[in-house]
Amino acid sequence: MTNFKLRERFEMSWKPNVQFENKESDRSLTEKDIDDRIAKGAAISNTSLSIHQARKRPGFGTRVPYSRVKFARKFHPPHPHVAANAVEVSDPGLDRSDETAIAINPKNPRNIVAGAVSSDGAQFTNTAYVTKDGGNTWKTVTALTDTDEGAGLAFDDSGNCYYTTMQGGMLPVCVVSRDGGLTWSLPAAFGGGDKTAVAARGQTALVGFDRINTEACAFTLDGGVTWTVHDFTDLGLGTGPLVSYDHKRFYIIYAALDNNIKIYASPDKGVTWTGPTIIVPGNAYQSTIAGPLSYEGGALTSPGTNVAIDGSGHLHVLYVDSHTQLPMYTSSSDHGATWSAPVNVNPERATDAHMWPCLSSNKHGDLQGGSVVYDQVLSKYRILLHSKAEDEDEWTTFEADNGPWSAAGPPPGFRIGFGDYFDCDSLPQCGVSVMAWSETANGLQPWQTWARVFDLCQCHEDREEALENEIERLSDAFENHELPTPRTKHNIEKFEAHLGELRKKHKEAEGALKKCRDANPLPEE
Repeated sequence: MTNFKLRERFEMSWKPNVQFENKESDRSLTEKDIDDRIAKGAAISNTSLSIHQARKRPGFGTRVPYSRVKFARKFHPPHPHVAANAVEVSDPGLDRSDETAIAINPKNPRNIVAGAVSSDGAQFTNTAYVTKDGGNTWKTVTALTDTDEGAGLAFDDSGNCYYTTMQGGMLPVCVVSRDGGLTWSLPAAFGGGDKTAVAARGQTALVGFDRINTEACAFTLDGGVTWTVHDFTDLGLGTGPLVSYDHKRFYIIYAALDNNIKIYASPDKGVTWTGPTIIVPGNAYQSTIAGPLSYEGGALTSPGTNVAIDGSGHLHVLYVDSHTQLPMYTSSSDHGATWSAPVNVNPERATDAHMWPCLSSNKHGDLQGGSVVYDQVLSKYRILLHSKAEDEDEWTTFEADNGPWSAAGPPPGFRIGFGDYFDCDSLPQCGVSVMAWSETANGLQPWQTWARVFDLCQCHEDREEALENEIERLSDAFENHELPTPRTKHNIEKFEAHLGELRKKHKEAEGALKKCRDANPLPEE
């Protein structure tokens, strides 16, 4: 047997070890357990509830014929100078692809993994869509079968990819890929719960979820070989995990059922925890869904994909105000102890309902966020991208999809729809960023997964251009005797030294841009 086949068998068969701090949590939930909690008023995510109910419908367990016309996927390769178009990355052979997440490999930026849940009427399956060429081509891989939720995805700095979801009746699990998403380990199971998400750094990963509805988490310090499960005491729905760049600090940010967004924090890799601390008071865990998707129930205002951390340890949260349905941003520079006054990141659409926020940050603190907005004039949905550079105060918003899209009412059969979230991710070192969501192009079933890959070198290009413009501005001011003021010999020397430093930085920026372009050449016309 070849080394490749041995490695492939190992990747598919190794099983992680899971340790529970609370031994009582090491149990799965039965259908009766779930029904009892729902009867008592437990809050359950829309997707989990839909799948739980679908399993009871007549006909479930029998494969259904595929009715969609199978068109070949059209790929639009990302152009290094401008953002690429959104592309449908889900396999046309799948009957649907609902509730999507995405992550990009920091060791290989051309390796991107998206994921979603599908169904053939017999069971729900979690799929990974893998590209190794920056989004030109995508391969469909089954990550898990018999599942209950969409995807949660993250790469660590070592290139391990973590895929979290729920399996076999609301059982949070995580599988790990060591080859960029092509093969996956056996699942690590964390006991009964709901609504998973994952973050990773180094060889550390942190999965957040709730136990319908007590908050909980699981973490690994060795790339997914062993896991520790920790239970909190507060109640919530929509859990966002974060791991600091030095791998020491863990954060669990969640929408509490007492109508506050809160945070738990650990300064020592999960050994001890503080909190909960209130981030945003008086914000309900869900808001009304505008438009035809209202059949899904409520939209989570802090779904778990809406939190980020930068290299300075600053925490960032993009949430939807449950009263105004506007996308609001707040941050903390002291490990979550205090938070900035929330600001609206999209004031141009002050009357449109925003839903399902997502957020990512690179190491420098440049932010990429997203939300879904319902355009009341067109009666259609749009996927928006909200961005802000670290050194800027204003947010910029533009449309990330290829145009407004329709969504039908309650889906037939065992379909889910948009789900409870969509996702975005950014490379730590800046450059490429990605976003993925589920969409219906014409308002009809089935839903499919779409992704957009943004310019691999735009960060370097922006810096080179900004330095060039600043040098030109200062040089013109010097030649016109506008600077320095006063124009003394000492000030002129300082001014020329400053220009010299800027020219040095500009030369370095040109080199970084050339290196990036050489690694990511322009596509042939």
